[in-house]
Amino acid sequence: MKITHQEIRDYFDTFEWFREPAKQGYLEAAIDRLAHTLNLIPRLPNPEQVRVLEIGGIPYFMTALIKKHFGYQVECANEPTWKTDQEDNVEVIVNDHGERHEIHWKSLNIEYDTWPWEDNRFDLVIYCEVIEHMTYDPTHTLVEAHRVLKTDTGQLLLSTPNALAWQYLVDNLAGRNFYPPYSGYNQYARHHRLFTVDELAALCRGIGYEITSSYTTRDTAYLHPERFEPVAKLLTRFGKLTGRQDVIYLLATAKGTPKWAYPDALPYQIYADTHAYPNASKPVLRMADNESGQLRGGFHAVEEWGGGIRWTQEEARAVLTSTGESKVMVTFSTGERGTDATVRGAVTVGDEAGTITERQEFEAPAQTEQTVTVTIPDGAPAEVLVTISVDNPMRPGHAGRGSKDPRTLGVAVREIALT
Repeated sequence: MKITHQEIRDYFDTFEWFREPAKQGYLEAAIDRLAHTLNLIPRLPNPEQVRVLEIGGIPYFMTALIKKHFGYQVECANEPTWKTDQEDNVEVIVNDHGERHEIHWKSLNIEYDTWPWEDNRFDLVIYCEVIEHMTYDPTHTLVEAHRVLKTDTGQLLLSTPNALAWQYLVDNLAGRNFYPPYSGYNQYARHHRLFTVDELAALCRGIGYEITSSYTTRDTAYLHPERFEPVAKLLTRFGKLTGRQDVIYLLATAKGTPKWAYPDALPYQIYADTHAYPNASKPVLRMADNESGQLRGGFHAVEEWGGGIRWTQEEARAVLTSTGESKVMVTFSTGERGTDATVRGAVTVGDEAGTITERQEFEAPAQTEQTVTVTIPDGAPAEVLVTISVDNPMRPGHAGRGSKDPRTLGVAVREIALT
């Protein structure tokens, strides 16, 4: 049986904590989302043993609802402005009938900090109306959520405003700016980037989630121009605006080991300057995985041909984390190169300071697959810098063959691996 808006209001009316005017205003704005989210939460066996992590718990509306309707253990992550010197922060709220909720929470910056919970701790992560506030690295938040979820069974429940909501188009046509205003509280108080259904699902899949459901729904907290509302409702009834409603809901399961996915190419160009994300976490970098956090510049966006490649520029760099390997193997394709039938270059291995290096030159025919192997120098640090340089890169836009590709292309890298 669905939990109704009235049940939610009646329950919160019994708490002095929730009767404050500011919280009542929040409740009226969030009532649709609270009810919809609550009715998406899976009912799991042995509820007293189920652990839930709620991102952005304050002011604990959802926290109290989960405890009441499901009996799950809920821990919260609050933004760093709530940081205290205590190891374990606890908020206790009691209603008029003596019903007591003890809420345990930690404060952290979820897109910079390593989350202070161990691997495989939670059955469910509630990540609602938060990702749109991220300013730098939402991938970090989704990787950390994946890590703390139970492998292959833990579930992520995420909601966020929809970038393609139909009323934004109306705003544009009317000459109004639909971007959110600035906030006097702090940089995290405003919405920084909205997602579409497809790109949010693609990001989650790239990180290692298996999507159970992903869709949009109308929410009364959003303004709907009265003039266009009847037309929008009619189009929705006939399935024409299914991806154009106010809020995206996504439910997914954390599978396997999370990947640092930073989509930086169309149709899901969520990131730019991906080489600046310092996530050198593995000894193998496969371009098909789109884990661009290990790149250090000089690579073009990932392309799907041949199973997934990235073209280098004249020089490109990547960092891998060594666990005692002795060699680096770089696998690439030389591609079609017209009259310049031989590609000449080198692979250099060392550290980011450039003080320890080992270099292997190569000459490779056009339209061939190649693997260059280089020995890791003695004394190299755990983070190994791999540099791929090409002496005679091609410039398709200057080749006189009708190509409009303006890029400088070295080699098409498939994989860089420590062995």
